[in-house]
Amino acid sequence: MQLDTKPWYKYVWPWVLIAIPVATALKAVHSVIIMQQHKPEMVIDDYYQAGKSINLQLAKYREAALRNLDASILVAGNRAVIRFTENAVLGESIHLDFYHPTLGEHDFAVDAERSGELLYVATLPLTPNGRWRLTVSDDTQEWRLRANLTLPAEQEIKLGY
Repeated sequence: MQLDTKPWYKYVWPWVLIAIPVATALKAVHSVIIMQQHKPEMVIDDYYQAGKSINLQLAKYREAALRNLDASILVAGNRAVIRFTENAVLGESIHLDFYHPTLGEHDFAVDAERSGELLYVATLPLTPNGRWRLTVSDDTQEWRLRANLTLPAEQEIKLGY
């Protein structure tokens, strides 16, 4: 009878058993690195202040309803065209705020200039794709309209209160 005198590191099974916790530790380090690179943004710190500001924003939507503002937007490439249905007392430019629902660093704001009696045209800094939230307001921030956009869109999207 011959004794097996090979050292332990020449067998396969010890390495398989060692590989399982090493792979788990490497995956944990990888997960920590990914979490550090993609930290979630702070949404709200002071809920009371946020509630007060929400009431002010709702008043702006009510003001748009009282003025009977009715508009729609068409985004084609990096151009946005806002069309009002009637000539309300509007200024020479309006303000557009585009909000990405999950990535705050993609948010941007532009001003749209009057192009005719009922149209406003804005050049966007990028061609937005996917889901966006849009708010439209005048220069004095007295009224506000909003819409949820899924871009690219084939037709105009109505702005609401």
